[in-house]
Amino acid sequence: MKAGFFKICINPPLGTAMEGLKINAGCTSVHDDLFVRALFLAHGETEVLIVTFDLLFFERSVVERWKGVLGRSLNLVPGQIFFNTSHTHAGPQVSRWNYSDGPDPRYLDQIEAAILQAAGRARSNAVAVTLWAGRTRTDLPVSRRLIGPDGKAQWKPSRTATICDALPFCLLKDADDKVVALLFSVACHPSMIYETAISADYPGVAMKKLNAHFQTEGSLFLQGAGGETKPRHVADGENRWHHGTWDELEAAGTEVADAVIAQARTSLTKIEPDLRFILRDLQWPLVSPPPRAHFAAVLKDPGESPLRRRWATEMIQQLDQTGQLPQTVPIALHALQLGKGLRLIGVAGEIVAPLGLLILREFNRGVTFPLGYSNGCQIYLTTDAMLPEGGYEVDSYWEYHWPAPLAPGGEKVLEDALRQLRDCGGILNE
Repeated sequence: MKAGFFKICINPPLGTAMEGLKINAGCTSVHDDLFVRALFLAHGETEVLIVTFDLLFFERSVVERWKGVLGRSLNLVPGQIFFNTSHTHAGPQVSRWNYSDGPDPRYLDQIEAAILQAAGRARSNAVAVTLWAGRTRTDLPVSRRLIGPDGKAQWKPSRTATICDALPFCLLKDADDKVVALLFSVACHPSMIYETAISADYPGVAMKKLNAHFQTEGSLFLQGAGGETKPRHVADGENRWHHGTWDELEAAGTEVADAVIAQARTSLTKIEPDLRFILRDLQWPLVSPPPRAHFAAVLKDPGESPLRRRWATEMIQQLDQTGQLPQTVPIALHALQLGKGLRLIGVAGEIVAPLGLLILREFNRGVTFPLGYSNGCQIYLTTDAMLPEGGYEVDSYWEYHWPAPLAPGGEKVLEDALRQLRDCGGILNE
């Protein structure tokens, strides 16, 4: 196998609108740099490109645009290009999530240019490598879905709720045993800081610490299945969340890096390279959309927020234009095998911890990276059991420009697709 890495800073201009904090203000400073990182891999006739971003998430249309640009430049098809965003909440606006005015197109152009340059340099930097993998666990995530006496989810820490504590990692080493790149993943929201300062949040700290330890620049963080979790450091018992401090952020990132370093010292498995990829769309069901009168009522209700009115207006416009509203959400499922027993399974949504554990159960041999925020982000993807409990993950569908909440059955759609990948799709489970 050959591997090459390159990264480029993608800090936005000061004043750029921020995303993820629901703060109506532009960034006023840069606490730590944001990067796009590209890892090029080749084995035999197969090539793949893994691109990670210190950003919240992208819309599907933007992902498809950039994959097209990369594909034409490097002669790759979409399945050979794997995107993942860290989901930092202290970054610039890059989507129309929550009915914002959308990203500055000049900043999207800046990112596109950085992707092309990083990908091209990563390919030209490729050298022969060996592949090593390990896995450990982390106590960083805490669920933010505390189920009350009425059976409804509250936005409070729940230390007994299910989390995905997996911390998989892999290293690619050159002929001199130097680390060319290091992939690692945690399933936890990087949402510690609520200031107008740009930051990669705790993943940025972890990558910096790992780079220093392994004497590389090639650490890449991949966000896992932690859509409903936050770092333990900002949880006050089961009462509330507090806004994190820079010291708490440093502690969270250091904790993650230390866990990887400790496990790498004691348990690394050499992996036989075997590059394969599958990219397909899953149709995740929605509740039947309400009639036009429902959206008209939202527009007339003085108690509705301006953002909800934007949503209602958009739904009415869709009805006027097409005569119907969608009843499913297309969710990209991307399986990328790096070697025998080592694979990334990425989902284009904010997947919750139990779905990450489902991925790990279906691919239970070797080292599996269960990932959300991969190739865009369409909506929160919850389990069927969460739907009657409500809570933000269930009720926020409209922020993602959908007409109705998820319907039961999506979990089964994912499970069936994973089994097809495992049993028939050529993504090995050995």
